[in-house]
Amino acid sequence: MDRADSQRVVGTAGHIDHGKTALIRALTGVETDRLPEEQKRGISIELGFAPLDLPGGLRLDVVDVPGHEGLVRTMVAGAAGIDLVLLVVAADEGVMPQTREHLAICELLGVTRAVVALTKIDLTPGDLADLAEADVEDHLSRTGLAGAPIVRVSSVTGEGLEELRKELVSAVENTRPRTPRSGPARLPIDRCFAMKGFGSIVTGTLVGDVLRVDDAVEIQPSGRQARIRGLQRHGEPVDRVDPGARCAINLQGIDVADLSRGEVVTHPDSFAATTVLDVALDWLEAAPAAEQAIAVEFLSGTSERRARVGAIGSRGLVPGSSGFARIHIDGDPVALVPGDRFILRGFARIESGGRSLGGGIVLDTSPPRRRRSDPSLLEDLEILARREPTESLALRIRRGGLSGVAEKELSRSVGLDRKTLAASFASLRKAGRAEPTPQGTWIDAAFLGTLVTQLGAALDAYHRNQPLQPGMPAGALRGSLPSNVPPDLAQLALDRSVAWREAVLEDDRVRRPDHRATVSDEDQVLISRVLEEAAAAGLEPLGLRERAERHGVSMDRLRNLLAHLEREGRLVRARDDLWFDRPTIDSLRKRIVRHFDAHGSLNTKTYKDLIGTSRRTAVPLMEFFDDERLTMRRGEVRLLRKSQAV
Repeated sequence: MDRADSQRVVGTAGHIDHGKTALIRALTGVETDRLPEEQKRGISIELGFAPLDLPGGLRLDVVDVPGHEGLVRTMVAGAAGIDLVLLVVAADEGVMPQTREHLAICELLGVTRAVVALTKIDLTPGDLADLAEADVEDHLSRTGLAGAPIVRVSSVTGEGLEELRKELVSAVENTRPRTPRSGPARLPIDRCFAMKGFGSIVTGTLVGDVLRVDDAVEIQPSGRQARIRGLQRHGEPVDRVDPGARCAINLQGIDVADLSRGEVVTHPDSFAATTVLDVALDWLEAAPAAEQAIAVEFLSGTSERRARVGAIGSRGLVPGSSGFARIHIDGDPVALVPGDRFILRGFARIESGGRSLGGGIVLDTSPPRRRRSDPSLLEDLEILARREPTESLALRIRRGGLSGVAEKELSRSVGLDRKTLAASFASLRKAGRAEPTPQGTWIDAAFLGTLVTQLGAALDAYHRNQPLQPGMPAGALRGSLPSNVPPDLAQLALDRSVAWREAVLEDDRVRRPDHRATVSDEDQVLISRVLEEAAAAGLEPLGLRERAERHGVSMDRLRNLLAHLEREGRLVRARDDLWFDRPTIDSLRKRIVRHFDAHGSLNTKTYKDLIGTSRRTAVPLMEFFDDERLTMRRGEVRLLRKSQAV
């Protein structure tokens, strides 16, 4: 086993007073009932923890959970982080109500490996122990833990303890870790306290990724920030903790009053807490049927929330069935990622004893706003339930539609580690299924194609309405897309239109590749009149409004014709919407250059006399030649640019 896989947690399960804590004391030498009330009453109230050294140098973390019915929530908190279960059944009593509920919870949490300790064998006649063992085998046969080895032990005499240790070694060596060894690092807090000289301490079982000393961390769902000052494993300081291990974290920059059990320690921006989630749900046989959403208690990791659960689809919640459901969390959000396990409990005892109703796996922590009866929602969840990283990512990108999805939002919603996430992004891009903008907005290829098609339709409409224009302004074209399309996606769609030869971009104008400016017969007549008028007017042309009134056309239509003639080089435009005859401007330019050849500079008065017009056109013409970079202004005179001297 590699370093991460070697980290294993074994959790106890079983009815109250069946000897769980005594067995752990006999195996480890540690008294896990640390609270005075626990020692006084002789029962576990809180989770207990101890290291267990096994043959071969293997060391396990042991979580001792309470067996009392009223403390099942604490039991779930302990069981959430375990890789295998040590089921404890007293030989003098056999399977009891909490045994059954603990077994159901372990199965719902996906625990697939168990070792059974048949305790108090020193107090039980052999025939009664045989009956108890048969009872355990019968109950296990109906669960995923069927065939688990059963070892008869006595915590008092030590009988069977060595055999139990060997069975635990075998179970570890033949079982893959149950708790996640990938995804964002997250430690559900099961204890938090202050230690003099150190500050805030939290403990829990780490899942996902590695935590290291000096890491910046975030406490979810509060969002408070802190730094890891120190780490401990089995009471020894370490520089890092691998997933699957129990540890204690000394947090710097946060007060213990701002920490609580049920919160999660993770790296900043790894994932977001949620109040709505879609899940794969197993509804127990003894749980009640429900056509509508019902109130439940939601337990996941060390967190507890009131919630409502309703089946996705048309059947409702059917006893003994498996399917999909949507859960709405009441109150504060809960820190979850896809793949996390959960338990649902009711508020009344059910026929089989206890209050556990079901449980399952979180599939989506940011589900779409769709009715639970929507067939497409079921199709999406079938994909998410397969837990294939690339397909899950593709689905979430597709859900973004024309708006796309920010890469940061995607990374916070899928619950993947960085390496897997990067590989999935690369796979989607290589296959042409999705594409990002430089700003990190991802869009599904089909929706990108839709945007390109919409740009093409807008271009076609523009060419029909503005046949004289060489193309549509790029900004106006991007703005023609729906308002929910962000600017970076609009630019990506334009870039793809050009790359796919659906459009041509020239001087910040976009046109279809086959578009050419066209002039109608009617406009051709008007153009001839405009050119004749411009030649006759010389350097004193009419303004746009006067021209439009003279020719009896709209200002927009005339402006388009004049701009067309400018692009063809037959007219020259100066500021204030003044269009001049091209030969007349060329003649004026030559006169200006000759003046500079003779005098070196040109003051404003002389310049105006040289032009020979009123201020209305003389000033725009001076500015035109400045803009053309023939001349440059220096105070009250103009100079000829050296590059233009001939």
